[in-house]
Amino acid sequence: MNANDRAWALTTALIGVHQGEELLLPVADWLDRVGSSGWAGLDAHVRSSPLAGRDPWARAGTVAVQGAALCALYLATRRSARATRAATSALTLGWAAAFCMHIAVSARTRSFMPGTATSVVPGLPGALLVLRRIRATRSR
Repeated sequence: MNANDRAWALTTALIGVHQGEELLLPVADWLDRVGSSGWAGLDAHVRSSPLAGRDPWARAGTVAVQGAALCALYLATRRSARATRAATSALTLGWAAAFCMHIAVSARTRSFMPGTATSVVPGLPGALLVLRRIRATRSR
């Protein structure tokens, strides 16, 4: 396994663990219990998102499409260290922002938003470690 493959493996593992929790726990049920996240835009997004909905097949389909997109991006970038660093860094930073959102909304609502457990572990610490490993591939 070369450095590009390692960067993709770490990024995919970080995303996969979190998406597994999103797949198992419907965010729509949580939102119905708490009433509102406190942010109207987020509430509207959750209510319209198949990943957050009650239908387990729709959630599974959404995660499968995300997985296919990750595979396509991997295949498109794996031969280039620069493209791999850019893609995996962007994905990791994007998911880190989502981890922060899960933690903030859970704190704001004083409830446990689905996705928060994997935002804490591996979540933010994992994202930091993945970013450090991706950055370390530049010096090799």
